[in-house]
Amino acid sequence: MEINGVPLHPLVVHAAVVLTPLAALTALAYVVPRFRASLRWPLLVVTVLALASVFVAVASGEDLLESRGMESPLIETHEERAELLRTVMIGFTLVVAAAVALLPRRGRDGAATASRSAVLTLPVTLLLVVGAIAVTGLVVLTGDAGARSVWG
Repeated sequence: MEINGVPLHPLVVHAAVVLTPLAALTALAYVVPRFRASLRWPLLVVTVLALASVFVAVASGEDLLESRGMESPLIETHEERAELLRTVMIGFTLVVAAAVALLPRRGRDGAATASRSAVLTLPVTLLLVVGAIAVTGLVVLTGDAGARSVWG
């Protein structure tokens, strides 16, 4: 896959590198109850866009590897980390969806909406924080391995 002779992969990874930490930061802000009402939809949208960008980045990377026949330990590390990121990003997206559905939020009048499952509030919140840290760390590690494989 190419755009004007430039492989799609180096173009699309920038979306993943920006959107994934943005989704993580939004998720961390969503943990604060007073921000939930205003961040509900932005969190869901940016997380789904981040997931899509990670999927496209992995697919375009696999295509680039096939078309160019590049093999090295650094590229293997990059590929393994990208596949792990994709898997963890799927889990993070599911946790975000659960958080949006389950965590109570304050309306414009300041009254809290009823939680569908108060018993899940703490576990979902913890999973949201752990997931945000995990996807951000994996984006950094994946990008680092990719950059090292290209730039040395």
